[in-house]
Amino acid sequence: MPTQTPPTLCPLPSIRFIKVTGADAEGFLNAQLSQDVAAAPSDRAPLAAWHDARGRVLALLRALRRGEEWLLLAHGAEVGELIRQLTVFVLRADVKLRDVSAEWRGAVTLGDIDRWLEGRGATLGPDPGDAASVDGMLVIRAGPTMAYLAATEKAFRAIETQFSVADSFAGELAEIRSGLVNVPPELAGRFSPQMLNLDRLGAVSFDKGCYPGQEVIARTHNLGSVKRRVFRFSGRLGEAPPLGAALIDPAGTQVGEIVRAARASGGDVELLAVVTNDAMDERLVCAGEPETPLTRESLPGDEPGPHH
Repeated sequence: MPTQTPPTLCPLPSIRFIKVTGADAEGFLNAQLSQDVAAAPSDRAPLAAWHDARGRVLALLRALRRGEEWLLLAHGAEVGELIRQLTVFVLRADVKLRDVSAEWRGAVTLGDIDRWLEGRGATLGPDPGDAASVDGMLVIRAGPTMAYLAATEKAFRAIETQFSVADSFAGELAEIRSGLVNVPPELAGRFSPQMLNLDRLGAVSFDKGCYPGQEVIARTHNLGSVKRRVFRFSGRLGEAPPLGAALIDPAGTQVGEIVRAARASGGDVELLAVVTNDAMDERLVCAGEPETPLTRESLPGDEPGPHH
């Protein structure tokens, strides 16, 4: 019988962790996040966002119920500052937020995580955001062959030998190909959830009650007036461009800006950029390397874009 190839484990230092405790923790999170966490069972940790009053994304999170407390997985955030900002809204509620990033580690797994879990008596639901707990680890499905793994330091060290281990760039590339934009401080408050495709990624509930920015976000959704969105591109660039680098159209006009980039094993750089919709299929280039054309690539749910 052939040996089953183990999943690939890609550590992701960009995932940070916040523990939320207190009698009012659930109500607090439900009032702040764009998902109905009060209705979420312990086997669900869907993507959610925290917005400002203008409906701009301040942080991208996953909230996982763990008994009477919650664990937040923060994608790209500076956790100390995020806790400070969230604490402003605690008021008299019984809620405590603590940075536990030193106690937990996050990673992406690529490959057949279901078979690996079955070998440990656990199963993971088929939908993005479905979660399972096994041997001190939390596994959250992101796609058919991609999942997030969160584990304590001790548990992480114990299971590393059971995976094929890759570097963090492989995990970043997997997130880019899934369309996920981290929200570090440089991007916080810059974009609406629709610009970051969070509506398409299922990170925004349009059925739950109020949360910061909800009216603006709902109005944009109802009017269908999103003029810029995230698109994925690739190109044989000499350097992975920095956050905020401009994308230029053939007329020399800036039509977008890069919000994430990583180099693939074949040498190309893959990137996510917020681009005006009417320019997405133009022959775009990075401002720093104008001689190198970019190719628009597909994202889950997209039709493949034409090659340039």
